[in-house]
Amino acid sequence: MSKTEKKNRRRKSHAERERIKAKKAASGASYTSAQSGTAHRHQGPAIGPVDGSGFGTDRQADMQTASVLIGACVEKCRPCQASLADKVLAGDRLVVASLAGTVYSLLPSPGATCSPATRRFHAVAHDTGRPGYGPAVLAAVEELSQEDLEALLEDTLDLWAAAAGTAAPAAETGAPDQEAGEEERDAHRYAAASGTAYLMSAGIDQLLSVEEMQGLVEHAEKSAVSGYPVACFLCDEPIDVTAEPEVHVGVSTRTLAVDGRELDTVQPVWTHPGCGRTRIWPWPALMAERQRRGLYVAPEDRQPEKPTVPGPRNADYTHFSVARQPGGGMVPLVLVEPGEPDEYGIEGYLAARLSEGFKPVDLGGGQPFPVLDGWHLRCERGRMVSVMRAGGGAWYRQEGGYATPGNWRQAARQRKALFLVVPAGTVGDRQGDDWLAAVSRAAEAGHVLGGLVAVRGTLS
Repeated sequence: MSKTEKKNRRRKSHAERERIKAKKAASGASYTSAQSGTAHRHQGPAIGPVDGSGFGTDRQADMQTASVLIGACVEKCRPCQASLADKVLAGDRLVVASLAGTVYSLLPSPGATCSPATRRFHAVAHDTGRPGYGPAVLAAVEELSQEDLEALLEDTLDLWAAAAGTAAPAAETGAPDQEAGEEERDAHRYAAASGTAYLMSAGIDQLLSVEEMQGLVEHAEKSAVSGYPVACFLCDEPIDVTAEPEVHVGVSTRTLAVDGRELDTVQPVWTHPGCGRTRIWPWPALMAERQRRGLYVAPEDRQPEKPTVPGPRNADYTHFSVARQPGGGMVPLVLVEPGEPDEYGIEGYLAARLSEGFKPVDLGGGQPFPVLDGWHLRCERGRMVSVMRAGGGAWYRQEGGYATPGNWRQAARQRKALFLVVPAGTVGDRQGDDWLAAVSRAAEAGHVLGGLVAVRGTLS
């Protein structure tokens, strides 16, 4: 063998070792398992092929990938959950129909935290005594959009994992999903001595300190003992915190004129769980909702009826770029600007986004980017088609998807992205330095909200 051949062989061997090292780092497997392709083998429940005749079709569904996916959920292997879920979602929908039909046909209710798509599916699947139940279940799954199918699969996997005596399945590293969403929910739950759980609205920690939030719980408990319990803002009935298993606590932001000065105030909003989800309210929006429900509103707080404006709305603006992370490295960036302003102005925009879990983002490099628990964006062949929230379906959707730049797709291979939202009129079609300056001004004003989310689907 010549010196040149030996040199080429050594170079090839070195390149192969580097490839295996990279594969090992990505998978967390040993050199041997990464080389042999046996990394991350998960033992799921034994599920044989599904005979489609019970669903009104003559095909069979191979459940092997679904079984391994459940095993990955049980063992909380985030990379495998993401990749295997993509395979199931891209495959035969009979697989999802079988998985979901098996569990939701047995449950009396779909669960309080499930997605709207799952609630609709449960209404079909639970009626097992009706003739033609199987074909109806498959038809219900086949009619779902890709986003709703993903939401149904996530909810279904939660139940399979719970049945195995485990926590809900987690997402890939650095980009939480349903389990992280539940952890976020628990982080806003305060337990009182009476046994009542006080569920604080997402975003309330941006307006109140931990001590102030704990003070709200103490106030409710003392009010019950004194005989003057707190009242629900959405029905005006008292809330018996000694009997309710859960009480929702939101806040309303309001600007008051005091001695010629404008003061920003925050007022607690107590609600029964059945009266509406906990959230942050701009004061005019809260008063408008009370009016809609026929509740008393002071004359000075009454809201005029907003006329419905016919005609097309301005399209949302979506921008793709890359950003440098405070700790080093680049991350793909997606910025969304609504085409129309919030009906309650900037206060309405901030209240709505904070209530949905978005967080203020520091673009000056001083603070790490926050993580949006339970959120991810989905790509199909490199085009961004939706932004999803665990348990809530599609938050943002674009039919056909948005084309993404090559450098964005390259950065997105790390399977996370920085998702930002700004108020209408912030950026528009500005480009280059004008675009950066506009976003920077919005960030300094505290109007840039978002965080790191998972990237799922296919990038090429």
